[in-house]
Amino acid sequence: YMDHLQSCADIVIRHPQSLKHMGMRQFVKKVLPLLPPTEEPFDYFGFVRYPADWLWSWYCYRSRDELRGSPTSTADISFSEFLDGYLAAERPAYARIGRQSMLVRSIRPSLTANRLYRYDNQAAANAYLSERLGIPVRPEKMLNQSPRRDMTISLNDIERLERAIPQEFELYESAR
Repeated sequence: YMDHLQSCADIVIRHPQSLKHMGMRQFVKKVLPLLPPTEEPFDYFGFVRYPADWLWSWYCYRSRDELRGSPTSTADISFSEFLDGYLAAERPAYARIGRQSMLVRSIRPSLTANRLYRYDNQAAANAYLSERLGIPVRPEKMLNQSPRRDMTISLNDIERLERAIPQEFELYESAR
């Protein structure tokens, strides 16, 4: 989306990665103070993935060759082992990732993304953006994709996640 929409944007953040993929809390802290006051409130837009798919994406991302041998690598563990780490009270380095629900809200001031779309329903997001921006929005290709791995998420793993992080599933269900 960034490459497709940059011609419509006043601000494009490419680097550092921590700002390129910032959540609401970082946006409120680092970007919002730089913007001039407006009469209309902002639309806060974002995507959320089905929680198991989101974690699978992180698992694949951390399996890249350049991480192999590092504490953050998942190259030599199963997805179930990754979930064990993610759900542990003390997470190992490879499982230290946040939660989607924390990325789409800020506590002070209290803001939540008001335009949340499911990652697997990009047609609805494209329709909204096309109407809002007055241009056709149809990104030609997806960039920033994790390495491919055969997806092996067991029903048992999904049930564990549903019990452990129900708010993440509720967030996904609430998205368009």
